[in-house]
Amino acid sequence: MNGDSLVTYVARSELRSAVLTAVERDARSTAALRDDLDASRSGVYKTLDELADRGLVRESDGWELTARGRLVADELARQRAVEDLLDDEFWEAHDVSVLPRRFRQRLAAAGEWDLYRNPARNPQYLERWAVELFREADWLRVGAQVYYPRFAQMVDELADRGVLDAQVIVDDRLVDEAIERYADGDAPSHVDERVADLPFSFTVTADLVALSLPARDGVSDLDAVLVGSGDGAVELGRDIHDHYWDRAVPVEDYLATV
Repeated sequence: MNGDSLVTYVARSELRSAVLTAVERDARSTAALRDDLDASRSGVYKTLDELADRGLVRESDGWELTARGRLVADELARQRAVEDLLDDEFWEAHDVSVLPRRFRQRLAAAGEWDLYRNPARNPQYLERWAVELFREADWLRVGAQVYYPRFAQMVDELADRGVLDAQVIVDDRLVDEAIERYADGDAPSHVDERVADLPFSFTVTADLVALSLPARDGVSDLDAVLVGSGDGAVELGRDIHDHYWDRAVPVEDYLATV
């Protein structure tokens, strides 16, 4: 293998990758593999021998993955997910380093990701989207670097009515810029709110997580939001929220220090 890891060894060959992926889906005979793959008979035989020699597949009632082969297949799937995720100019203009490494490592495999853009650069475009989308949520976790009046009002009203379990982390600079609002007791009593130094904004519901990463110059980007759906994405979002929630302080405690 010339020093290659097992993952690299499989990835360097399109046929090795295709055979391993096919066997991962379900155990099958050599004949079934020949029928399913666009490869010669000799190529399939040779590839199966290579994979078997390295302990990645074995033949029982058909070819199946070994434990080693399954781990290699999992890593190849993760790499494909990363490639799909990175296939957008968004990553050239935004700073993902603000997301702690342990969360970055989970991004690709966490679920399906889409980019919600503001093509007309209308200041209210994404705010309207957030209001309509999150209005139906029964619980909400928010990390806010930017104040959206309509969105904040919607969260306050739903929390006051008792139909929304809301935890909000506000960036300390946002509180400093509107200190009178908090000092006068105008902050909603039914929203559990804390203050922290936030490097980006996020919102989490039972269905999705939305991440607003800064541009490379560090300025908050209000025109593009990375939205993940599915259980894995929501779990990632909740873990991100918990990470900052545990480091945040209640609004009252923060006000006592300024």
